[in-house]
Amino acid sequence: MAAYKRPIHKSLVLGSAVFVAFLCFILSIQAYLTYSKSLYKRYDDKLDDILKYITTQVDLDDLYECVVTGEKSENYNHTQRLLNGMVDEFELFYLYSVFVRDHLMVNICSATSAEERAKGEVDMPLLETSDAYPEAELQKFSEAIAKDEISYFEEKSDWGDAYTACKPLVNSTGVHFGLICADVAIDELHKTVNHYVLYNVLLTLGLGILFGLVLIVWLRHNVTGPILALEKSARHFAETSRGKKKDPKNLVFEVPEINTHNEVESLSKAIAQMSMDLKTYVEDILEAEETVKSAQEEAANMTMLAYKDALTHVGSKIAFDNAARTLDKDVAEKLVTEFGIAMIDLNNLKVINDSYGHANGNLYIAGACHIVCTIFRHSPVFRIGGDEFIVILKNSDYENRHDLIEKANLKFFETENDTAREPWERYSVAIGMAEYREGESTDAVFKRADQAMYMNKEKMKKTRA
Repeated sequence: MAAYKRPIHKSLVLGSAVFVAFLCFILSIQAYLTYSKSLYKRYDDKLDDILKYITTQVDLDDLYECVVTGEKSENYNHTQRLLNGMVDEFELFYLYSVFVRDHLMVNICSATSAEERAKGEVDMPLLETSDAYPEAELQKFSEAIAKDEISYFEEKSDWGDAYTACKPLVNSTGVHFGLICADVAIDELHKTVNHYVLYNVLLTLGLGILFGLVLIVWLRHNVTGPILALEKSARHFAETSRGKKKDPKNLVFEVPEINTHNEVESLSKAIAQMSMDLKTYVEDILEAEETVKSAQEEAANMTMLAYKDALTHVGSKIAFDNAARTLDKDVAEKLVTEFGIAMIDLNNLKVINDSYGHANGNLYIAGACHIVCTIFRHSPVFRIGGDEFIVILKNSDYENRHDLIEKANLKFFETENDTAREPWERYSVAIGMAEYREGESTDAVFKRADQAMYMNKEKMKKTRA
Protein backbone atom coordinates (compact mmCIF):
# COMPACT_ATOMS: atom_id res chain seq x y z
CA MET A 1 0.00 0.00 0.00
CA ALA A 2 1.32 3.44 -0.94
CA ALA A 3 2.38 5.60 2.01
CA TYR A 4 1.57 9.31 1.95
CA LYS A 5 3.39 11.86 4.10
CA ARG A 6 0.34 14.11 4.22
CA PRO A 7 -2.90 12.15 3.68
CA ILE A 8 -5.69 14.45 2.57
CA HIS A 9 -8.23 13.47 5.22
CA LYS A 10 -5.70 13.92 8.04
CA SER A 11 -4.74 17.34 6.74
CA LEU A 12 -8.42 18.31 6.64
CA VAL A 13 -9.08 17.10 10.17
CA LEU A 14 -5.94 18.74 11.56
CA GLY A 15 -6.59 22.02 9.79
CA SER A 16 -10.20 22.11 10.99
CA ALA A 17 -9.15 21.28 14.55
CA VAL A 18 -6.52 24.04 14.59
CA PHE A 19 -9.01 26.51 13.15
CA VAL A 20 -11.70 25.63 15.73
CA ALA A 21 -9.18 25.79 18.60
CA PHE A 22 -7.87 29.17 17.44
CA LEU A 23 -11.41 30.48 16.99
CA CYS A 24 -12.40 29.33 20.50
CA PHE A 25 -9.30 30.95 21.98
CA ILE A 26 -9.85 34.31 20.32
CA LEU A 27 -13.61 34.42 21.00
CA SER A 28 -13.11 33.31 24.61
CA ILE A 29 -10.72 36.17 25.28
CA GLN A 30 -13.05 38.59 23.53
CA ALA A 31 -16.08 37.30 25.45
CA TYR A 32 -14.25 37.47 28.77
CA LEU A 33 -13.02 41.02 28.24
CA THR A 34 -16.33 42.30 26.87
CA TYR A 35 -18.57 40.66 29.43
CA SER A 36 -16.26 41.46 32.35
CA LYS A 37 -16.27 45.11 31.39
CA SER A 38 -20.03 45.10 30.97
CA LEU A 39 -20.66 43.26 34.24
CA TYR A 40 -18.32 45.47 36.24
CA LYS A 41 -20.02 48.51 34.71
CA ARG A 42 -23.40 47.14 35.76
CA TYR A 43 -22.16 46.59 39.33
CA ASP A 44 -20.55 50.05 39.33
CA ASP A 45 -23.85 51.66 38.33
CA LYS A 46 -25.80 49.69 40.92
CA LEU A 47 -23.41 50.50 43.76
CA ASP A 48 -23.14 54.11 42.57
CA ASP A 49 -26.93 54.56 42.80
CA ILE A 50 -27.05 52.94 46.25
CA LEU A 51 -24.29 55.13 47.69
CA LYS A 52 -25.68 58.33 46.20
CA TYR A 53 -29.12 57.54 47.56
CA ILE A 54 -27.76 56.88 51.06
CA THR A 55 -25.84 60.16 51.14
CA THR A 56 -29.04 62.04 50.23
CA GLN A 57 -30.88 60.36 53.11
CA VAL A 58 -28.21 60.87 55.79
CA ASP A 59 -27.54 64.07 57.75
CA LEU A 60 -23.79 64.19 57.17
CA ASP A 61 -23.21 67.06 59.62
CA ASP A 62 -24.97 65.11 62.36
CA LEU A 63 -23.06 61.96 61.47
CA TYR A 64 -19.78 63.91 61.61
CA GLU A 65 -20.74 65.19 65.07
CA CYS A 66 -21.39 61.59 66.18
CA VAL A 67 -17.91 60.61 64.98
CA VAL A 68 -16.31 63.51 66.84
CA THR A 69 -18.22 63.01 70.11
CA GLY A 70 -18.58 59.24 69.98
CA GLU A 71 -22.26 59.66 70.92
CA LYS A 72 -25.17 58.37 68.83
CA SER A 73 -27.99 60.72 67.85
CA GLU A 74 -31.54 60.08 66.64
CA ASN A 75 -30.36 60.75 63.09
CA TYR A 76 -27.59 58.19 63.63
CA ASN A 77 -30.20 55.62 64.62
CA HIS A 78 -32.17 56.51 61.49
CA THR A 79 -29.01 55.93 59.43
CA GLN A 80 -28.48 52.54 61.11
CA ARG A 81 -32.04 51.46 60.24
CA LEU A 82 -31.59 52.71 56.68
CA LEU A 83 -28.43 50.66 56.16
CA ASN A 84 -29.96 47.57 57.77
CA GLY A 85 -32.88 47.71 55.39
CA MET A 86 -30.85 48.40 52.26
CA VAL A 87 -28.31 45.59 52.79
CA ASP A 88 -31.18 43.09 52.56
CA GLU A 89 -33.21 44.91 49.90
CA PHE A 90 -30.30 45.06 47.46
CA GLU A 91 -28.74 41.73 48.51
CA LEU A 92 -25.37 43.29 49.31
CA PHE A 93 -22.40 41.46 50.82
CA TYR A 94 -21.77 44.35 53.23
CA LEU A 95 -22.93 47.96 53.63
CA TYR A 96 -20.96 50.10 56.05
CA SER A 97 -19.48 53.48 56.89
CA VAL A 98 -15.86 53.66 58.15
CA PHE A 99 -12.70 55.71 58.33
CA VAL A 100 -9.01 54.84 58.87
CA ARG A 101 -7.05 55.93 61.94
CA ASP A 102 -3.70 54.73 63.33
CA HIS A 103 -3.54 51.79 60.90
CA LEU A 104 -6.93 50.57 62.10
CA MET A 105 -10.35 50.51 60.46
CA VAL A 106 -12.84 52.46 62.58
CA ASN A 107 -16.57 51.82 62.29
CA ILE A 108 -19.04 54.66 61.92
CA CYS A 109 -22.19 52.73 61.06
CA SER A 110 -22.39 49.20 59.63
CA ALA A 111 -25.48 47.36 58.41
CA THR A 112 -26.66 44.19 60.10
CA SER A 113 -28.63 41.91 57.77
CA ALA A 114 -31.87 40.19 58.74
CA GLU A 115 -30.08 36.85 58.68
CA GLU A 116 -27.42 38.15 61.08
CA ARG A 117 -30.06 39.63 63.39
CA ALA A 118 -31.90 36.32 63.38
CA LYS A 119 -28.71 34.71 64.67
CA GLY A 120 -28.58 37.17 67.55
CA GLU A 121 -25.96 39.54 66.14
CA VAL A 122 -26.27 43.23 67.01
CA ASP A 123 -25.21 46.39 65.25
CA MET A 124 -21.48 47.19 65.45
CA PRO A 125 -20.79 49.92 68.00
CA LEU A 126 -19.88 53.42 66.91
CA LEU A 127 -16.08 53.92 66.64
CA GLU A 128 -15.31 50.22 67.16
CA THR A 129 -11.90 49.44 65.61
CA SER A 130 -10.71 46.43 63.61
CA ASP A 131 -7.19 45.26 62.75
CA ALA A 132 -8.42 42.64 60.28
CA TYR A 133 -7.44 44.71 57.23
CA PRO A 134 -3.95 44.45 55.70
CA GLU A 135 -1.97 47.64 55.33
CA ALA A 136 -2.46 47.63 51.55
CA GLU A 137 -6.25 47.51 51.96
CA LEU A 138 -6.22 50.31 54.53
CA GLN A 139 -4.21 52.41 52.08
CA LYS A 140 -6.96 51.97 49.47
CA PHE A 141 -9.60 53.20 51.92
CA SER A 142 -7.43 56.13 53.00
CA GLU A 143 -6.95 57.24 49.40
CA ALA A 144 -10.68 56.84 48.71
CA ILE A 145 -11.60 59.17 51.62
CA ALA A 146 -9.51 61.97 50.15
CA LYS A 147 -11.17 61.79 46.71
CA ASP A 148 -14.24 63.67 45.52
CA GLU A 149 -15.63 60.71 43.60
CA ILE A 150 -16.61 57.12 44.13
CA SER A 151 -13.73 54.62 44.19
CA TYR A 152 -13.99 51.00 43.10
CA PHE A 153 -11.60 48.20 43.99
CA GLU A 154 -11.41 44.57 45.05
CA GLU A 155 -10.53 43.88 48.67
CA LYS A 156 -9.62 40.89 50.82
CA SER A 157 -10.50 40.66 54.50
CA ASP A 158 -11.30 38.15 57.22
CA TRP A 159 -14.94 38.42 56.19
CA GLY A 160 -14.33 37.36 52.59
CA ASP A 161 -13.29 38.79 49.23
CA ALA A 162 -15.47 41.56 47.85
CA TYR A 163 -15.85 44.14 45.11
CA THR A 164 -16.16 47.46 46.93
CA ALA A 165 -17.50 50.88 46.03
CA CYS A 166 -16.57 53.74 48.38
CA LYS A 167 -18.06 57.25 48.41
CA PRO A 168 -16.47 59.92 50.62
CA LEU A 169 -18.58 61.37 53.43
CA VAL A 170 -18.21 65.16 53.34
CA ASN A 171 -19.92 67.51 55.79
CA SER A 172 -21.15 71.01 54.97
CA THR A 173 -17.77 72.55 55.75
CA GLY A 174 -16.01 70.29 53.26
CA VAL A 175 -14.41 67.92 55.77
CA HIS A 176 -13.87 64.38 54.40
CA PHE A 177 -14.48 62.40 57.57
CA GLY A 178 -15.24 58.88 56.31
CA LEU A 179 -16.55 56.58 53.62
CA ILE A 180 -19.88 54.95 52.87
CA CYS A 181 -19.04 51.57 51.29
CA ALA A 182 -21.10 48.88 49.57
CA ASP A 183 -19.68 45.42 48.87
CA VAL A 184 -20.78 42.62 46.59
CA ALA A 185 -19.28 39.14 46.86
CA ILE A 186 -16.43 38.89 44.35
CA ASP A 187 -16.91 35.14 44.06
CA GLU A 188 -20.40 35.63 42.66
CA LEU A 189 -19.14 38.23 40.23
CA HIS A 190 -16.34 35.99 38.99
CA LYS A 191 -18.70 33.02 38.82
CA THR A 192 -21.09 34.98 36.61
CA VAL A 193 -18.26 35.96 34.27
CA ASN A 194 -16.88 32.42 34.14
CA HIS A 195 -20.30 30.92 33.42
CA TYR A 196 -20.84 33.36 30.58
CA VAL A 197 -17.40 32.71 29.12
CA LEU A 198 -17.84 28.95 29.45
CA TYR A 199 -21.18 29.18 27.69
CA ASN A 200 -19.60 31.14 24.84
CA VAL A 201 -16.67 28.72 24.61
CA LEU A 202 -18.97 25.71 24.44
CA LEU A 203 -21.21 27.41 21.91
CA THR A 204 -18.22 28.39 19.78
CA LEU A 205 -16.70 24.95 20.13
CA GLY A 206 -19.94 23.27 19.15
CA LEU A 207 -20.45 25.50 16.14
CA GLY A 208 -16.78 25.14 15.21
CA ILE A 209 -16.94 21.36 15.38
CA LEU A 210 -20.15 21.37 13.36
CA PHE A 211 -18.58 23.67 10.80
CA GLY A 212 -15.44 21.55 10.68
CA LEU A 213 -17.42 18.35 10.20
CA VAL A 214 -19.51 19.88 7.46
CA LEU A 215 -16.38 21.21 5.80
CA ILE A 216 -14.60 17.86 5.99
CA VAL A 217 -17.61 15.96 4.66
CA TRP A 218 -18.08 18.43 1.82
CA LEU A 219 -14.40 18.38 0.83
CA ARG A 220 -14.19 14.61 1.01
CA HIS A 221 -17.28 14.32 -1.16
CA ASN A 222 -16.67 17.09 -3.64
CA VAL A 223 -12.93 17.68 -3.67
CA THR A 224 -11.08 14.53 -2.82
CA GLY A 225 -13.96 12.23 -3.73
CA PRO A 226 -14.12 8.56 -2.93
CA ILE A 227 -11.08 7.67 -5.00
CA LEU A 228 -8.24 8.01 -2.47
CA ALA A 229 -10.23 6.54 0.44
CA LEU A 230 -11.41 3.55 -1.59
CA GLU A 231 -8.00 2.89 -3.11
CA LYS A 232 -6.29 2.99 0.29
CA SER A 233 -8.89 0.73 1.91
CA ALA A 234 -8.96 -1.75 -0.99
CA ARG A 235 -5.19 -2.20 -1.06
CA HIS A 236 -5.05 -2.59 2.74
CA PHE A 237 -7.71 -5.27 2.94
CA ALA A 238 -6.50 -7.06 -0.20
CA GLU A 239 -3.03 -7.42 1.34
CA THR A 240 -4.53 -8.55 4.66
CA SER A 241 -6.71 -11.20 3.03
CA ARG A 242 -3.73 -12.63 1.11
CA GLY A 243 -1.55 -12.63 4.24
CA LYS A 244 -2.51 -13.63 7.75
CA LYS A 245 -6.27 -13.50 7.19
CA LYS A 246 -6.65 -16.28 4.62
CA ASP A 247 -10.30 -16.95 5.49
CA PRO A 248 -12.35 -14.62 3.24
CA LYS A 249 -15.14 -14.50 5.81
CA ASN A 250 -12.90 -12.49 8.14
CA LEU A 251 -13.08 -9.30 6.07
CA VAL A 252 -16.02 -7.05 5.15
CA PHE A 253 -16.06 -3.72 3.39
CA GLU A 254 -19.00 -2.09 1.64
CA VAL A 255 -18.44 0.35 -1.20
CA PRO A 256 -20.74 2.40 -3.38
CA GLU A 257 -21.07 1.43 -6.99
CA ILE A 258 -18.72 3.46 -9.17
CA ASN A 259 -19.02 3.67 -12.97
CA THR A 260 -16.11 5.77 -14.14
CA HIS A 261 -14.86 3.38 -16.83
CA ASN A 262 -11.30 3.78 -15.61
CA GLU A 263 -9.08 2.77 -12.68
CA VAL A 264 -11.79 3.80 -10.21
CA GLU A 265 -14.23 1.27 -11.64
CA SER A 266 -11.60 -1.43 -11.36
CA LEU A 267 -11.02 -0.39 -7.77
CA SER A 268 -14.72 -0.55 -6.93
CA LYS A 269 -14.91 -4.12 -8.27
CA ALA A 270 -12.03 -5.15 -6.01
CA ILE A 271 -13.75 -3.60 -3.00
CA ALA A 272 -17.07 -5.26 -3.87
CA GLN A 273 -15.36 -8.66 -3.79
CA MET A 274 -14.28 -8.01 -0.20
CA SER A 275 -17.59 -6.60 1.11
CA MET A 276 -19.17 -9.81 2.39
CA ASP A 277 -15.94 -10.95 4.04
CA LEU A 278 -15.51 -7.65 5.85
CA LYS A 279 -19.07 -7.78 7.22
CA THR A 280 -18.47 -11.11 8.94
CA TYR A 281 -15.14 -9.86 10.27
CA VAL A 282 -16.71 -6.80 11.87
CA GLU A 283 -19.50 -8.87 13.40
CA ASP A 284 -16.95 -11.20 15.00
CA ILE A 285 -15.02 -8.27 16.45
CA LEU A 286 -18.14 -6.69 17.92
CA GLU A 287 -19.23 -9.99 19.42
CA ALA A 288 -15.80 -10.52 20.96
CA GLU A 289 -15.79 -6.98 22.37
CA GLU A 290 -19.20 -7.50 23.96
CA THR A 291 -18.00 -10.74 25.53
CA VAL A 292 -14.93 -9.06 26.99
CA LYS A 293 -16.98 -6.12 28.22
CA SER A 294 -19.48 -8.39 29.96
CA ALA A 295 -16.65 -10.32 31.60
CA GLN A 296 -15.03 -7.10 32.81
CA GLU A 297 -18.30 -5.78 34.22
CA GLU A 298 -18.97 -9.07 35.98
CA ALA A 299 -15.48 -9.06 37.49
CA ALA A 300 -15.93 -5.46 38.65
CA ASN A 301 -19.28 -6.31 40.26
CA MET A 302 -17.80 -9.32 42.04
CA THR A 303 -14.96 -7.16 43.38
CA MET A 304 -17.42 -4.54 44.62
CA LEU A 305 -19.54 -7.18 46.35
CA ALA A 306 -16.48 -8.63 48.05
CA TYR A 307 -15.68 -5.25 49.60
CA LYS A 308 -19.21 -4.48 50.83
CA ASP A 309 -21.31 -6.29 53.43
CA ALA A 310 -24.54 -7.42 51.76
CA LEU A 311 -26.79 -6.83 54.79
CA THR A 312 -25.57 -3.50 56.18
CA HIS A 313 -23.79 -2.09 53.10
CA VAL A 314 -20.77 -1.07 55.19
CA GLY A 315 -17.27 -2.40 54.50
CA SER A 316 -16.69 -6.14 54.67
CA LYS A 317 -13.94 -8.12 56.44
CA ILE A 318 -11.95 -8.03 53.18
CA ALA A 319 -12.38 -4.26 53.00
CA PHE A 320 -11.15 -3.90 56.59
CA ASP A 321 -8.08 -6.06 55.95
CA ASN A 322 -7.27 -3.89 52.93
CA ALA A 323 -7.83 -0.71 54.96
CA ALA A 324 -5.57 -2.05 57.72
CA ARG A 325 -2.76 -2.72 55.26
CA THR A 326 -3.13 0.77 53.83
CA LEU A 327 -3.13 2.25 57.33
CA ASP A 328 0.04 0.36 58.26
CA LYS A 329 1.70 1.72 55.14
CA ASP A 330 0.60 5.29 55.91
CA VAL A 331 1.89 4.98 59.48
CA ALA A 332 5.24 3.66 58.23
CA GLU A 333 5.52 6.60 55.82
CA LYS A 334 4.50 9.08 58.58
CA LEU A 335 1.40 10.06 56.62
CA VAL A 336 -0.73 9.10 59.63
CA THR A 337 0.50 9.67 63.18
CA GLU A 338 -2.65 9.13 65.18
CA PHE A 339 -5.79 7.02 64.86
CA GLY A 340 -7.99 4.80 66.95
CA ILE A 341 -10.05 1.67 66.52
CA ALA A 342 -13.47 1.14 68.07
CA MET A 343 -14.58 -2.50 68.40
CA ILE A 344 -18.37 -2.89 68.61
CA ASP A 345 -20.06 -6.17 69.47
CA LEU A 346 -23.86 -6.64 69.40
CA ASN A 347 -25.44 -8.03 72.54
CA ASN A 348 -28.42 -10.41 72.52
CA LEU A 349 -28.23 -11.30 68.78
CA LYS A 350 -28.53 -15.03 69.46
CA VAL A 351 -31.56 -14.41 71.69
CA ILE A 352 -33.23 -12.38 68.95
CA ASN A 353 -32.50 -15.04 66.30
CA ASP A 354 -33.72 -17.90 68.51
CA SER A 355 -36.81 -16.11 69.81
CA TYR A 356 -37.97 -14.03 66.84
CA GLY A 357 -36.30 -15.53 63.79
CA HIS A 358 -33.31 -14.67 61.67
CA ALA A 359 -35.27 -12.12 59.63
CA ASN A 360 -35.74 -9.99 62.74
CA GLY A 361 -32.16 -10.79 63.70
CA ASN A 362 -31.06 -9.18 60.43
CA LEU A 363 -33.20 -6.15 61.25
CA TYR A 364 -31.47 -6.00 64.65
CA ILE A 365 -28.02 -6.04 62.97
CA ALA A 366 -28.97 -3.44 60.33
CA GLY A 367 -30.59 -1.11 62.87
CA ALA A 368 -27.61 -1.19 65.21
CA CYS A 369 -25.26 -0.61 62.26
CA HIS A 370 -27.31 2.42 61.21
CA ILE A 371 -26.81 4.01 64.65
CA VAL A 372 -23.06 3.31 64.48
CA CYS A 373 -22.78 4.86 61.01
CA THR A 374 -24.81 7.90 62.08
CA ILE A 375 -22.66 8.63 65.13
CA PHE A 376 -19.30 7.87 63.48
CA ARG A 377 -20.32 9.61 60.26
CA HIS A 378 -16.77 10.67 59.37
CA SER A 379 -15.15 7.27 59.86
CA PRO A 380 -15.17 4.03 57.84
CA VAL A 381 -17.31 1.27 59.39
CA PHE A 382 -16.73 -2.43 58.71
CA ARG A 383 -18.70 -5.57 59.60
CA ILE A 384 -16.09 -8.25 60.28
CA GLY A 385 -18.40 -10.91 61.72
CA GLY A 386 -22.02 -11.74 62.34
CA ASP A 387 -22.31 -9.37 65.30
CA GLU A 388 -18.99 -7.53 65.20
CA PHE A 389 -18.23 -4.11 63.76
CA ILE A 390 -15.05 -2.05 63.57
CA VAL A 391 -14.71 1.73 63.23
CA ILE A 392 -11.38 3.30 62.25
CA LEU A 393 -11.25 6.69 64.00
CA LYS A 394 -9.24 9.37 62.22
CA ASN A 395 -9.21 13.15 61.86
CA SER A 396 -12.19 14.86 63.56
CA ASP A 397 -13.72 11.60 64.79
CA TYR A 398 -10.42 10.71 66.43
CA GLU A 399 -10.21 14.13 68.08
CA ASN A 400 -13.77 13.70 69.41
CA ARG A 401 -13.42 9.97 70.08
CA HIS A 402 -14.35 10.05 73.75
CA ASP A 403 -17.43 12.20 73.13
CA LEU A 404 -18.51 9.94 70.26
CA ILE A 405 -18.03 6.75 72.33
CA GLU A 406 -20.05 8.31 75.14
CA LYS A 407 -22.72 9.41 72.66
CA ALA A 408 -22.90 5.87 71.23
CA ASN A 409 -23.15 4.27 74.68
CA LEU A 410 -25.94 6.66 75.63
CA LYS A 411 -27.84 6.06 72.40
CA PHE A 412 -27.66 2.27 72.71
CA PHE A 413 -28.59 2.48 76.40
CA GLU A 414 -31.71 4.42 75.41
CA THR A 415 -32.76 1.96 72.70
CA GLU A 416 -32.08 -1.07 74.91
CA ASN A 417 -34.25 0.28 77.68
CA ASP A 418 -37.06 1.64 75.47
CA THR A 419 -39.85 -0.83 76.25
CA ALA A 420 -42.06 0.75 73.59
CA ARG A 421 -39.83 -0.74 70.88
CA GLU A 422 -40.05 -4.23 69.43
CA PRO A 423 -37.47 -6.60 70.96
CA TRP A 424 -35.40 -6.57 67.77
CA GLU A 425 -35.37 -2.76 67.83
CA ARG A 426 -33.95 -2.54 71.37
CA TYR A 427 -30.35 -2.44 70.21
CA SER A 428 -27.56 -3.15 72.70
CA VAL A 429 -23.80 -3.20 72.09
CA ALA A 430 -20.51 -3.40 73.95
CA ILE A 431 -17.84 -0.94 72.76
CA GLY A 432 -14.12 -1.03 73.24
CA MET A 433 -11.70 1.61 71.93
CA ALA A 434 -7.92 1.65 71.62
CA GLU A 435 -5.59 4.41 70.42
CA TYR A 436 -2.52 3.94 68.24
CA ARG A 437 0.80 3.97 70.06
CA GLU A 438 3.99 4.76 68.21
CA GLY A 439 5.55 1.63 66.75
CA GLU A 440 2.34 -0.46 66.89
CA SER A 441 0.70 -2.19 63.95
CA THR A 442 -2.97 -1.81 63.13
CA ASP A 443 -3.49 -5.40 64.26
CA ALA A 444 -2.06 -4.60 67.69
CA VAL A 445 -4.42 -1.64 68.09
CA PHE A 446 -7.30 -3.86 66.95
CA LYS A 447 -6.47 -6.50 69.57
CA ARG A 448 -6.39 -3.93 72.35
CA ALA A 449 -9.71 -2.53 71.21
CA ASP A 450 -11.14 -6.06 71.10
CA GLN A 451 -9.89 -6.72 74.63
CA ALA A 452 -11.40 -3.45 75.84
CA MET A 453 -14.72 -4.42 74.23
CA TYR A 454 -14.81 -7.78 76.01
CA MET A 455 -14.01 -6.10 79.32
CA ASN A 456 -16.90 -3.72 78.69
CA LYS A 457 -19.18 -6.64 77.79
CA GLU A 458 -18.31 -8.45 81.05
CA LYS A 459 -18.93 -5.27 82.98
CA MET A 460 -22.35 -4.91 81.35
CA LYS A 461 -23.22 -8.51 82.26
CA LYS A 462 -22.31 -7.94 85.91
CA THR A 463 -24.32 -4.72 85.98
CA ARG A 464 -27.41 -6.49 84.64
CA ALA A 465 -26.96 -9.35 87.09
